[in-house]
Amino acid sequence: MIFGLGALQGALGWYMVKSGLVDNPRVSQYRLTAHLGLAFLIYAAMLWVALDLLFPRTHPGASRGAAPVRHGACSTDLRDGALGRARRRHTCRTRVQHLPAHDGRLVPPEIFSLDPWYLNFFSNMATVQFDHRLIAWLLAFLVPWFWLRVRREAASSRARLGAHLLLAALALQIALGIATLLLAVPVPLAAAHQAGALLVFSAALFAAHSLR
Repeated sequence: MIFGLGALQGALGWYMVKSGLVDNPRVSQYRLTAHLGLAFLIYAAMLWVALDLLFPRTHPGASRGAAPVRHGACSTDLRDGALGRARRRHTCRTRVQHLPAHDGRLVPPEIFSLDPWYLNFFSNMATVQFDHRLIAWLLAFLVPWFWLRVRREAASSRARLGAHLLLAALALQIALGIATLLLAVPVPLAAAHQAGALLVFSAALFAAHSLR
């Protein structure tokens, strides 16, 4: 399956580059997002298989105490994947450089300025930035809650380690995001923030795997 996804990624990469060889030497942001999303999927599959080989199951199922927190890890994993994809949609400099408000407003006034309305979620910089912050706030509440649940339940030491790593990775990622925004997106910080998305995603997968 991973080999097949790798072949598909090569074809999708060519399809993405092809979009910048016609009139404008820039690739389509939609194809770029698809290319990145598939890369995350391939990485997740490879990491999961590696974790299966490093930590094979010794019992037919997880302990009863770990069951309530298992879905928390999976939902965190999915939301972090979305966080990583949204981050790539605004790699250019943005005029919104205030926290927690957007230019003094909780909700930017131009959030639904494009018509039809659904284009705002993909082509409106203010909407993408607003959604990106909402996901960050959501993770800022979900991950500490997940960390507390793992600590209170009869989870394994590896699951506790995964929860610790996830919380630490998210704290680092949020700090990088705030610094990147307030400093007007310097390239080194922006690159570190993008790498941080993969770090959080990896920690979420490790935590989910440890709670099988």
